[in-house]
Amino acid sequence: MSAGPKLLVTGFGPFPGAPQNPTEVLVKALGGEQPGSLGAIAFKTVVLSTDYRRSWETLRRIYRRFEPDVVVHFGLAGKAKAIHIETVGINLIDPKKPDISGYAPRLGQARRGGPKRLSVTLPADSILAALKRERVEALLSDDAGDYVCNATLYRSLHIAPGSRRVGFIHVPPNLTPAATLAAARTILRAACH
Repeated sequence: MSAGPKLLVTGFGPFPGAPQNPTEVLVKALGGEQPGSLGAIAFKTVVLSTDYRRSWETLRRIYRRFEPDVVVHFGLAGKAKAIHIETVGINLIDPKKPDISGYAPRLGQARRGGPKRLSVTLPADSILAALKRERVEALLSDDAGDYVCNATLYRSLHIAPGSRRVGFIHVPPNLTPAATLAAARTILRAACH
């Protein structure tokens, strides 16, 4: 990746309880960035439906066609007060929490037969340090939830080749769009470094 990685950034649309998702606004704003400004050689953004099946179909298609080196998923953490840099994906989802289409996997797993936990491959400590230098409230988290966010992280980690960096960032609802965008730029530069 000496010339810079191919970077994929995702966010989510609305879901039950969140009729407006700030990560959708964020990803659309990031779409106008030049890859080089983020340390990437190529850059793609996509807003995923908060739907277990549709979002995964979309991601698999992008993984095949774009073949990113670095993947940063953004999601909303409704009760958070700071940015959460997730460190693990867990093969557990709540079958009582339906997605935007009303569906929830009955078995309560992100991937049948997969390992219980998978560690992120993004440089979480470096991302945290970069945010702290910018005086952005952030912390490392080992709980990406039990919903579509965690399922997306887990599935992305499960199929990632060894060289792909994958991670998930939860943003709090109290950040302004401008502050979220500035923090995201810092996160993506650290992820691509």
